Amino acid sequence: MKNATSAGLMIAFFFLPLAAFANGGSSMPSSSPEPMRQMTPAEIARSAYNDGVKSVKKAQKYEEAAASATKDDKKAKALEQAGKQYEKARQYFAGAVSQQAQMYEAWNYIGYTSRKMGEFDKALAAYDEALRLKPDYSDALEYRGEAYLGLNRVEDAKQAYMSLFGGARPLADQLMAAMQRWVQVRRADAAGVPAADLDTFAQWINERTTIAQQTASLAIDGPANKQATNWK
Repeated sequence: MKNATSAGLMIAFFFLPLAAFANGGSSMPSSSPEPMRQMTPAEIARSAYNDGVKSVKKAQKYEEAAASATKDDKKAKALEQAGKQYEKARQYFAGAVSQQAQMYEAWNYIGYTSRKMGEFDKALAAYDEALRLKPDYSDALEYRGEAYLGLNRVEDAKQAYMSLFGGARPLADQLMAAMQRWVQVRRADAAGVPAADLDTFAQWINERTTIAQQTASLAIDGPANKQATNWK
């Protein structure tokens, strides 16, 4: 009961319209002589999750279009469409956990879509829930590390990297790339980060990159390597 209450509060935190999922995403006319079998909570959750993944992929394609756009208006339009798809996806994933609160992959995607929309506090809350359900879920550890960067929480991001380095090297490399991009962005716009702190972090990145290169031959792809999960 406590976990169910916690999940309910988490879902409410996102203020998402979930009523559409209550009857499998559609309603049957009351006059239907042979009503279709009502979907089970597990089936509703599975369907919502997979629809959410589809929306994420659409959003990513819009982001790719924005990155390659040569005109500002086209770039802005593509980013706007990406944002709409991420919001749509988040609603699907919230619908999934409203039916199956233990679906940690959906919580992870709620964090991912929230982060993509710049809502880092909500992202962290969702990642924390995913990791509460599955503490060794490396995907969520990496994504949470990127959310920490969005909030300029460098020490937390470093800790996330170190947690991934030993058992999920590809994910550690992915977070390192995000850290390098973060430094470049903060060089142009400090956003309140002291120059001395930025230099210290950049030095740490260089040191860890060197170590990663030296130990690359020893890295073993563990079961926590990043791969999309599709509930079928």
